[in-house]
Amino acid sequence: MRFILLFIVLWSSISQAKLLDKITVIVDDKAFTESQIQRVLTTLKTRKEISPQIYNEDLKRSEIVNIFINRILIKEKLKEMGYIIGDDQVEAQIGQTEKRLRLNRATFIEFLSRNNLKFDEYFEIIRETIEYNVFISRIIQPMISITEQEIKNSFFKTHSKDKTFTFKYNLVDFSIPKSSINREDLNSFQEIMEKYQQSGVLPPQFSSVQTNVLGEVTEEFINKDLIEALKVTEEGKFSRPILIGKEYHVFFVKKKDLMESELFNRGKNKIRAELFNQKSKDMKKVWFQREENKHFIKKFL
Repeated sequence: MRFILLFIVLWSSISQAKLLDKITVIVDDKAFTESQIQRVLTTLKTRKEISPQIYNEDLKRSEIVNIFINRILIKEKLKEMGYIIGDDQVEAQIGQTEKRLRLNRATFIEFLSRNNLKFDEYFEIIRETIEYNVFISRIIQPMISITEQEIKNSFFKTHSKDKTFTFKYNLVDFSIPKSSINREDLNSFQEIMEKYQQSGVLPPQFSSVQTNVLGEVTEEFINKDLIEALKVTEEGKFSRPILIGKEYHVFFVKKKDLMESELFNRGKNKIRAELFNQKSKDMKKVWFQREENKHFIKKFL
């Protein structure tokens, strides 16, 4: 009877434990529970301050599960490459933080506690952040290329309506008599020239197109309509059609530079970082999807 009673008590305890916690996701031989997800949610603000590249205040439950999965995928890949972030490396970085804040270990632990975080949680967030930064620099960054033209195009797009900027261009002019082109063909003039650039072939209705290499031109020598069209045209692209006299013109912008480039030079690094962040989002998504196929992953959401 006492055995049966003890069994009932144990079963009740186990049942309650199952209700309180459950496995939410399995990655190979690692399991993450519902309580771990809830703990991240309750400490999300602090985690974002410590590691904003990984955590975000508006993360949803499913996105936290993905963070757990990605953490394992990153760790396993770095291990393959010989990068293992040990306790000593984490401890060294924490020591630098304590020195910067002028805190000893005891007061630092108190500081974390006031922000609802345990020291061992902070320790693993720092490890996770170091691993993530190595992942970005050693795996993602080499797969991303950002050209000077992309930086220029991004800058020009942002400042296309700024009247204080003047540009110089290297242009090739493609023109066709107004009398020999109808409205439908005019709408496709820019697209036809883009195709012509690739194929060297023009449709019959554009056989009268004339080409004129203008070379370097500054805004002081071109009319207002053309200036407006060229300011919104990226380097390496064709402008929209412009009526000049009795001819429609499309201009190929071989090169586009600011006459006064100090502002551009000051902003280059920021633009490069923004472009890298945009491209890295897509690259990371592709990388994680590919890596997931190499592992056993089971979600219980």
